[in-house]
Amino acid sequence: MASVASGNGLLNPAGSGTRSPMESFGLQSSNAQKQLPSLRLFVVVCVCCCSPLLFGFSLCFTSPAQGAMEGKAKGKDPEVLPPEGLIVFTASQFSMYAALFNVGAVVGAFTGGPLMERVGRKHALVISGNVHCFAWLANVFTSSPAILTLLRVLAGIAVGMGSAITPCYISEVSTISLRGSLGAAHQLSVNLGIFLVNALGAYASVVEVEGQTFCNWRLLSLFGLGFALVLSTMAFMPESPKWLASQGRVQEANLALKMLRTGDMTLEEAELQHIADVCTFVAESEGASVSSTTSMRTHRLIDYKRCLVVAIGLMAFQQLSGFNAIMMYTNDICAQAGMGNAEFSTMVVMMAQVVLTMLSCMLVETVGRRSLLQLAGFTMCLSHLGLSYYYLAKEHALWGPPWLSLLSLSMFVVGYSIGMAPIPWIILAEIFPVEVVGTASSMATAVGWFCSLVVCWTFHGLQVKLGADGAFMLFAFSCFACFVFVTALLPETKSKTLEQVLWVMRGPSRSIALMDRRIAHIGDPKMLGA
Repeated sequence: MASVASGNGLLNPAGSGTRSPMESFGLQSSNAQKQLPSLRLFVVVCVCCCSPLLFGFSLCFTSPAQGAMEGKAKGKDPEVLPPEGLIVFTASQFSMYAALFNVGAVVGAFTGGPLMERVGRKHALVISGNVHCFAWLANVFTSSPAILTLLRVLAGIAVGMGSAITPCYISEVSTISLRGSLGAAHQLSVNLGIFLVNALGAYASVVEVEGQTFCNWRLLSLFGLGFALVLSTMAFMPESPKWLASQGRVQEANLALKMLRTGDMTLEEAELQHIADVCTFVAESEGASVSSTTSMRTHRLIDYKRCLVVAIGLMAFQQLSGFNAIMMYTNDICAQAGMGNAEFSTMVVMMAQVVLTMLSCMLVETVGRRSLLQLAGFTMCLSHLGLSYYYLAKEHALWGPPWLSLLSLSMFVVGYSIGMAPIPWIILAEIFPVEVVGTASSMATAVGWFCSLVVCWTFHGLQVKLGADGAFMLFAFSCFACFVFVTALLPETKSKTLEQVLWVMRGPSRSIALMDRRIAHIGDPKMLGA
């Protein structure tokens, strides 16, 4: 067998010993230049992105559906109620229905990592799609509050699974030059899902009663079912070549690679062979088969402590940035700024998020991940400070014009959409090798969903105890902490290979030691073909 280069690098086809890490970097930079995406790569990513689209769709399904589900009157006439078949919850039951989605997402995130390591990225996404299909189809016909709540938890589990799996799959099938842009498509799809569920719930899935329109949430559920069916077609898409290689299935990995690339694939095929060799050796040294090394993967995460801190920290800061609080106050801010139709203004804000995330897809490979995150942390901090002052001034009759709140809202939407929303998902899939990325992704995503749950359950209490000004000040501190965290711990990962990222994050000596441990078998004459 040909010898192996250091790290997650390439086989030495000549069998003439190992290359230094910097030589490996040079070869992989050449590899990056030769990676040419096929049309099927973009089709695969589009289908895969139905998972994060369902993320946004499911998360905000309660927004248009709440009035009809609770049987709230609409307009000036208190007698005008939604059709009886749409009224299923009391106010307290609906509150539980909405909140338990996050509990399901935490469970799903913990499930997604081990599942994608065992059955593969593609099949794990298919399973999550099937769960979505069942939940949305049952949602159409069920009226029992208990069953609807259980289905909400089930949808949360499917979303949690998808949020752990999708970034890894997109990163592993992408070329190095497109990895950031295609990775940002994850958050773009989330924002698109949020926009679609609100737009469809307000204008398409409606029923009219005495001149008043109510959201027909059963019809809206059929749209969710349609997106879930598209996600299930992942069964016909290629598996991640790197995952196949990590299972020792090199021939299948090469076939999958040919579906995703055009041009010369020699260097990428050599890299897949190297991944297979390293994972096979590690499994054998642990006394396990290649496909049953979950506990080994968890144990070996200790080699990537700083990477794990960065991944978990970014996912936590994404939820602690105050996005949910800003969205809760959007109607109020727009109304006080003199906008006649506050609900329509909220839709405009959601559409702006979609457009700005599309901008992030273009900027992430030019400006870079780290710079965009720093910009996001800084602008979101200023935004929260502005809103904190605005509500403080409003309470104490100080100078605080409505345009200040609107400006602060706009700054937050810009910062969050181009940086804090998309980039943590990209980083999550870029800083771990294939043998531990599933476990790491599962842990970091679960922490993110747990933080989301904490924010949802505590924000009302924060408002009561601290007031709106105090709550926004707390979020400003969180965003500033995020800026410091990114500046201190996160290197730029744009256009870098895994070894280059680890080289910077761990330092040369520790990186070499880690690489040597991952390929300790290269000194074995049997492995060198001696």
